[in-house]
Amino acid sequence: MNLSTHIMFGILIGALFFGRPEIALMVGVGSAIPDLDREYGFFSKESFRRRQIHRALFHNFLFIGIVYLINPFFGIGAFLHSFLDSFTTTRDRGVEWLFPFSRIVTKAVYDSDGSKLPLDPKHKIYFLSNDLPGLMRRTTKDIKPGEMPVPNRRTYGPALSGKFLDRCIFFGSIALVLLMLLLSVLGLRQFIDFSMQKENLSFAIPFLIGSVGVFLNFLVGELDRKKLVKTKSDRPYKFSFILSVGIMIFAIVLGGIMNPEAVVTTLSRMPYIAAGVVVFVLVSLGVLIYSTRGFSVDSKKEPLIV
Repeated sequence: MNLSTHIMFGILIGALFFGRPEIALMVGVGSAIPDLDREYGFFSKESFRRRQIHRALFHNFLFIGIVYLINPFFGIGAFLHSFLDSFTTTRDRGVEWLFPFSRIVTKAVYDSDGSKLPLDPKHKIYFLSNDLPGLMRRTTKDIKPGEMPVPNRRTYGPALSGKFLDRCIFFGSIALVLLMLLLSVLGLRQFIDFSMQKENLSFAIPFLIGSVGVFLNFLVGELDRKKLVKTKSDRPYKFSFILSVGIMIFAIVLGGIMNPEAVVTTLSRMPYIAAGVVVFVLVSLGVLIYSTRGFSVDSKKEPLIV
């Protein structure tokens, strides 16, 4: 999915469910955030491709939850981004929803041809199968199978043509947003509330600064990735990347300083969040231990398959 499609779809959902232009804009900006896991400076190009970072590092439930704690509307946008990407096939990478936990599992039960692989008692949890080379050959080179097959960690969707789906969502979102704007302006139905409200500069200033950091990262990253500007050194791109990340971090810190009540509210929820994480981990470990007890290569019991 193109970045413009994610943003427009986020704006559409924000306007449809919340009816405020500033909230729609926040959801739209949040919809752009997950694609910051492109090869814009996290790793060397080859390391990035080998580790298959894109649609994994920031396209997962853990990252969405962290963004939601910073701002709920950003979190909604981040979820919508990954949700749209999950409809794409191996050609467009799909989504690794359970990253980084999915990287813990390194073995599969079946190889890419459907033949059962030998089980190893050292590995208690298996993915069902390895990625299919026949499908992976049609995708970008960073997730094509190499010499060592990898488990099929990603969730793929039914969209055989990601480009066609992208265009449909983009133009459909624009049409619906314009229709809601027209009906609201004419007074036929108020989908979007344009009434003047008290300006909240304590939120608007950090929001604008953070947005500048996000889009600077995308701009410089695309110039580097597509080699649109030729330079003798990568230093300008690396400096710009570090600068954009610094701007985003500064915006988050500034937002906390200018909105101490929001920080207090978030901190007051942390014990409950921590308790929820502990319960989740303990239950998950209990299920894994129970499911894998007595497992051995010679036994008829199968390992836990995810």
